[in-house]
Amino acid sequence: MRSQDNWLVTLSGPAEPDVELVMVPGAGDGPTTARTLPPYLPPSWRLSSVCLPGRGQRFDEPLPDDPRAVIDSVVDAVDTLGPAPVVLLGHSLGALWALETGGRLARPPAMVATVACAPPEPGGASGMEEPDDTEDRLFIRGLLVDQGLTDPECLDELVELTVPVFHADLTLAARWTAPERPVLDCPVVSYYASQDGLAPAPWARHTTGSAEAVWLEGGHVVHQERPAELLADLIRRASACLAPHASVGSHPGAGSHPRAA
Repeated sequence: MRSQDNWLVTLSGPAEPDVELVMVPGAGDGPTTARTLPPYLPPSWRLSSVCLPGRGQRFDEPLPDDPRAVIDSVVDAVDTLGPAPVVLLGHSLGALWALETGGRLARPPAMVATVACAPPEPGGASGMEEPDDTEDRLFIRGLLVDQGLTDPECLDELVELTVPVFHADLTLAARWTAPERPVLDCPVVSYYASQDGLAPAPWARHTTGSAEAVWLEGGHVVHQERPAELLADLIRRASACLAPHASVGSHPGAGSHPRAA
């Protein structure tokens, strides 16, 4: 599983970027989760997404069952990137993989951002729910509808395709344990959505750097619903730690910033 091929998909940006923004998708998801982000990034930033087996161009590969092997592979892939500073952006379950990946990179990340994920207890379980076929189908259908898919036939087909991948990812989460002590020494900013049911809580026990929580209007896929606001805030907060290494510049949608919690 530790082959570096296919684990990262480049979505936008130059071949020699000033900043590497790496998206780590949530349960059942793949690189398409980041499809709304490129217009709101500075042109000097490159956006890549982690792609686990069973989704995207890796649809026909066996679903992974070992979280350690998954994280090993993600670390290997991110370590192959060039010299530009790395910012990790993890959504939902992907935030857990971003946490541990960030702590194991050969070159530590400049910043880690989490979206729609409560901080796990140090040394504890992921906090993710166990697979439940009925509830998970309703949840996935709701997410698809929120993203604009309303055709009943397409909805049914996508739900059927997504459920096994979603369940496999939840099983990965059940086999994962959070680090017992901080593994990051960079800033961590955590984004929460008003309709997602999670109280804003910074991931302070997982980093020796700063940790802040930010409240956004929206639902579980707030990075797709509010990409301009989220990225404007992320880039603004990243500017201080990136300033010695890169120019974050101006970008579309930079005029409004969410409020810190």
